[in-house]
Amino acid sequence: MDNILKSEEIKLKLHNYTEDLVIDKLKELLEQEENNDVCKCNKCVLDMCTFALNRLSPQYVVSHKGEVFTKINDFNQQSKVDVMATVAKAIEVVSKNPHDKEID
Repeated sequence: MDNILKSEEIKLKLHNYTEDLVIDKLKELLEQEENNDVCKCNKCVLDMCTFALNRLSPQYVVSHKGEVFTKINDFNQQSKVDVMATVAKAIEVVSKNPHDKEID
């Protein structure tokens, strides 16, 4: 029974590699000139990440070996296209209703 991880320990050890892919692609796309007018406040960026992550398959890893394996699989061209398209859609959707235009 002592070897069973507590829920907080489990949460600390799990990592969704798709989050890394989405954040990297979002950063890349938001730096493009065509997205200069897109709101980049923390709330909008988090909304964009959430939008994309809820539409992509998670890739959880718990070890360096698992992360390497996932990175190798990430070179799949279709995965790259899916991430790119989903992040681009997230930017489009969130930019139509940015947080800086909300009435508090």
